[in-house]
Amino acid sequence: MAGIYLHIPFCAQACHYCNFHFSTTFHSYRKEMIDAICKELTIRKEVFDNQSVATIYFGGGTPSLLTNSEIDQLFDAITRNYNLGDLKEVTIEANPEDISMDLLKHWRGKGINRISLGVQSFFDDDLQQMNRIHTAMQAEHAIRMIQEVGFKNFSIDFMFALPLLSNEQLIKNLERAIAFNVPHISCYNLTVKEQTALLELIKRGKIEELSEDKSIQQFELIMGKLADHRYLQYEISNYALEGYKSIHNSAYWEQRPYLGVGPSAHSFYKNSRTHNVRNNKKYINAVQTGSPFYDVEELSERDFFNEFIMTRLRTSKGINIRELELLFPKYVRAFKDKTSDFLRGGQLAFFGDEYRLTKAGKMVADYVASEFFEV
Repeated sequence: MAGIYLHIPFCAQACHYCNFHFSTTFHSYRKEMIDAICKELTIRKEVFDNQSVATIYFGGGTPSLLTNSEIDQLFDAITRNYNLGDLKEVTIEANPEDISMDLLKHWRGKGINRISLGVQSFFDDDLQQMNRIHTAMQAEHAIRMIQEVGFKNFSIDFMFALPLLSNEQLIKNLERAIAFNVPHISCYNLTVKEQTALLELIKRGKIEELSEDKSIQQFELIMGKLADHRYLQYEISNYALEGYKSIHNSAYWEQRPYLGVGPSAHSFYKNSRTHNVRNNKKYINAVQTGSPFYDVEELSERDFFNEFIMTRLRTSKGINIRELELLFPKYVRAFKDKTSDFLRGGQLAFFGDEYRLTKAGKMVADYVASEFFEV
């Protein structure tokens, strides 16, 4: 089964750390953008050959800025063009300041059954420093409304290693989420990326340099605290109570096909990856005039192997050696040879047929994965 990702490139305000594709000046072409995304959904409906779509994910950007009528228009385009007979999960990313009872009720009525809420922190100093619009009080109010309307399945995002976030405050953030009985929590390490306001603020001395030691300490605290409260760390950054793993995101880590629509969206299907143009006006014009609006990258066996290693090692399942032998027989011997150093060093453990990262391994997950890559 396949998934559909819709990139909604609208944001009311730019967060200092974000380098995703978005625009804060979208109002003059808002209708044209929604029309173009709907047209792309129609143009590319054959990519799945009528294969069932299991998940839909509204990401961005800030999809919670969509009006009810825009949500209706996008859903109409999907239902007209895709087989939704086995649809299991429909997620929408949302910011706390956008949440209202009317919006939530409309989402439920359209079939949205999961919300990913960008809380980031329950401390206003953190939110202000990162240029978030909402307050901690708004975040708590949004969670209460989500629960009151009847959403059982929802997630909140936290960031850690923020310059102002102490270890004690981090624990309080987690305890607040636990007290709300939030079923899914995503925790992302703040990193400095190119072409962000955060990078410029650090260069000018307005925000202190990020601390690697703090990142390690807080990552350890998160893993321990959430494990104590029955949250499974099923992927490096994602923790879920039983029954609440993200089906859509899990499909990415298992190399299942998905179609990404909207400017800058990526897709993966039929042994290839496509990359939509990363410019709103160019995307709209190309879609509407029938011009090319995405590049195609054909993936080699080596590409698939490296992606398999990178994504599977990040998950709690790890790498199943029997599956590896079936999918990539020519690379198995080299893989096994490289595991010995990590097994001795304590970064990997072997359970039955599965190689999994240990707690120490999770601290250096990208490095461990890269050591197995075929070049």
